[in-house]
Amino acid sequence: MQRTIPRLFEDSVARFSGNPFLFEKLTDKYESVTYGQVHGRVYQFAAGLLSLGVAKADRIALISEGRSEWIIAELGILYAEAVNVPLSVKLEPRELKFRLSHAEVKIIIISLNQAAKIQEITGELRGIEYIIYLDQKETYAGNELYFEDIILKGNSFLGTKRNLFESTWQSLNENDPANICYTSGTSSEPKGIILSHLNYYANVEQAVTLMNIPETYRTLLILPLDHAFAHTAGIYCFMKMGAGVATVKQGRSAAESIRNIPVNIREVKPAILMSVPALARNFRINIEKGIAEKGVLTEKLFRHTLNIAYSYYGNGWNKGKGMQILKKPLVWFYDKLLFSKIRKAFGGELRFFIGGGALLDIELQRFFYAIGIPMFQGYGLTEAAPVISSNAPQKHKLGSSGFLVKNLELKICDDKGKALAAGEKGEILVKGENVMSGYWKNESATKEAAIWMLTDFYMCWAGLKACLSGMTGKNTVPRALKKP
Repeated sequence: MQRTIPRLFEDSVARFSGNPFLFEKLTDKYESVTYGQVHGRVYQFAAGLLSLGVAKADRIALISEGRSEWIIAELGILYAEAVNVPLSVKLEPRELKFRLSHAEVKIIIISLNQAAKIQEITGELRGIEYIIYLDQKETYAGNELYFEDIILKGNSFLGTKRNLFESTWQSLNENDPANICYTSGTSSEPKGIILSHLNYYANVEQAVTLMNIPETYRTLLILPLDHAFAHTAGIYCFMKMGAGVATVKQGRSAAESIRNIPVNIREVKPAILMSVPALARNFRINIEKGIAEKGVLTEKLFRHTLNIAYSYYGNGWNKGKGMQILKKPLVWFYDKLLFSKIRKAFGGELRFFIGGGALLDIELQRFFYAIGIPMFQGYGLTEAAPVISSNAPQKHKLGSSGFLVKNLELKICDDKGKALAAGEKGEILVKGENVMSGYWKNESATKEAAIWMLTDFYMCWAGLKACLSGMTGKNTVPRALKKP
């Protein structure tokens, strides 16, 4: 069996057809669609793309805020044997132009909120055959189409060419490219990271070894869906396990969408949330602001309670050790009195956060651990699809990047690639089926990255070199090293 994303989805549909998969708030409340219903929409969209003449390995760009159609569109692209080029909504027109041209994109799928950026550079783009709008417009230019019209085209295609559609997605090879994900380009020219179906499939299998995701769990995708962390951990891991995935209600502006997040968390009642340090800090600021508004006495009680919880929980692995065990009844009492009320603001069912994207300050980790919704630090990079390690409920140490996923080789080496003895400081080399296929149209960088990927990051539990900025979240570009 070829380990492809469509195969991963087919397996989940077979097992969890009636489970709610995608949750979206289009009016005044969240509505869900099941795995079976999404499966039908994906087939129709994929078939619609085939009716437009989409061929194997064609590049299709996806530029949109988080929404159900984003996920349906990506799956449809992959079923059609094409390659998704997910692009950030934060990119400016000139940045989009480079990526669209470099990837030789043929079709752009875009939300109405992002349309002006493409309209600004349309005359400078070559080879764009269609622009598909996720939102309805009053009028469409010659090469513009509406998403729902593609669905209708696909329905007709399936009625007459069902066998062709089935043979198309079933002929996918696990080494075929699924995504071309571009680096930020802050330290050098953006690179297109080619992630194959196998890269994603393998990383999903690896990531779910770190923690259990029951099919009853839901998550709210706060991070942009083009973000590698949200992509694998938020969409595909939950999809594999038959769990639910919700998106933030989109406002008329980015600021309005951000303001929707706290309300949406309470409505969705997620069990797990993916976060980055900037979001975590904002959550804490809002919690402490709410406490301060209740008066001086409440604020003093909160600080006192935090200090007791800090001393009792320690760094997680040493929770309640030694004489700290005597504080357990007091911690339980204060949790019921104060922290349980804070957790209700997160829906009341949140078990933990997974933090990635940048270094998560240990004080921030201790804060969320104390109030009963731990924020477990993980580590990864897009070139590894992206999960490499993470803390988890059953095994964690605050201030560390956790433990390695299964089926991934790791070495600690010096600058020349020589393996070092345990306890020595060096750099991380990883090797596994999740490591990227290469860089798009960049043979020299791809050759350097052959076999082993050398990453720059500090994992305190391994005593490694510190190379990741903790405040900005801008990772250094991973260097590559041939197998020693």
